[in-house]
Amino acid sequence: MKLTGKCKEDFEKWLVCGEGRVNFYKYYSDKHGDDDPYLWFTELPTSMQYGVYVDFFDSVDLSISMNQSNKTYWYDIQETLDDCKEVKTRPLARTQAIEKANEIYNK
Repeated sequence: MKLTGKCKEDFEKWLVCGEGRVNFYKYYSDKHGDDDPYLWFTELPTSMQYGVYVDFFDSVDLSISMNQSNKTYWYDIQETLDDCKEVKTRPLARTQAIEKANEIYNK
């Protein structure tokens, strides 16, 4: 679950200087120093990264939603309702949702 291109650049700025600093970066920089915030962010468990990514995408009006029915999960990106995907596990749905949001953002 990695961002690329312009999306990664804008996320890193948001993480260090924008709303992300208030919600996430300040807490970790106080504890771990200011070395490379994106590096230690990528070392967090994917479920924790997912929550921060969702906050970032919300800030740029790309809403990610996830639903569950029985043992099947669906994710959907608000901008592309036709791209609703069904997968077997929540971790896979998280990863695919972030990758799709990254793709949309970079277009």
